[in-house]
Amino acid sequence: MNRWLMPGLAAGLAVAVAAAIAYSRFTERPPVVADGTPAAAQTVRIRRMDLNTSVTVPGTVGHGASTLFTGRKPGTLTWLPKTGTVVRRGQRLYAVNARPVPLLIGATPLYRTMRAGVAPGPDVRELIENLRALGHGDAGTGDRFGPATKAAVKRWQHANGLKETGTVGAGDAVMLPRPVRIDARKAQLGSPATGELFAYTSIHKTITLQLDPTQTTAPTLKAGAKVTVLIPGGGRTPGKVTRVTDSAADDSGAGDGGPPKQKATVTVPDQSAIAEVNGSVDVKITAEARRGVLAVPVTALLALAEGGYALQVADGTAKRLVGVRTGLFADGMVEVSGTGLAEGMRVVIAS
Repeated sequence: MNRWLMPGLAAGLAVAVAAAIAYSRFTERPPVVADGTPAAAQTVRIRRMDLNTSVTVPGTVGHGASTLFTGRKPGTLTWLPKTGTVVRRGQRLYAVNARPVPLLIGATPLYRTMRAGVAPGPDVRELIENLRALGHGDAGTGDRFGPATKAAVKRWQHANGLKETGTVGAGDAVMLPRPVRIDARKAQLGSPATGELFAYTSIHKTITLQLDPTQTTAPTLKAGAKVTVLIPGGGRTPGKVTRVTDSAADDSGAGDGGPPKQKATVTVPDQSAIAEVNGSVDVKITAEARRGVLAVPVTALLALAEGGYALQVADGTAKRLVGVRTGLFADGMVEVSGTGLAEGMRVVIAS
């Protein structure tokens, strides 16, 4: 059975069960104990609680979309990292003419040669920040390439086996926003280093969901929504929706003749929980929620002959019917509201 239909069927089944129980409670004689006296009715308290229904959808675990990298340093490609390698700040990303091209972390691609006297700019600021992060002492301040910056560049070049020029050319390093994972090699060693060298992805695993809006129980996800990832083998870990698009926006699923699907990206803070998970995984999404509502077990509902529902409230030995409106059904409980209802009241349930 389609998993999208389960919450709706469960709610409908809960109502049917409640009606059946109510009928039996009106028509059956009360149970008796051994001496022939009626047994005491079983009661529970009305609770104030959160209720929610959920759907479970399949997702795909991976590192997200890959980006193609093109080298900029002229020469011969002499080294590439293996597929799956994670490259962080200061580490060798590839090598040209047996010289490493390190990775630096920043938002501004290297586009000019940075040397003493060069005009201030964001690229200089990010170079200085990287030199400091890599432990090369006083590298200057702000966005000016001064004597301290030149000295720090020489120390960095010495540590990487590079010529100690005190300048950084556009191809001498690679500035990317974050560490990368090598997804696939695209070039052979010995080929020109200015071609397409490799594809890279995020170092973190994410989960991609495809949701079909034509299913009435499919929730509409928004960025920031919290979900639960169900780990194969029985574990679970929280996740968060960080990006939502229609499939038409990225051409995925185009041409199938149907309406666009909703595509969502889920991030998982505890990466260790999915470190060994690859391929498919189930994700539990809240479809509907009620916060701080009055709720009773479904078995407390009485179906009235004139329509609607009531609860049999127990006041000591006396009992009275109180009409209620039902709301969300979830996990054997039902949201109720009505005049005279209060948290803590005792109501009779079917035994």
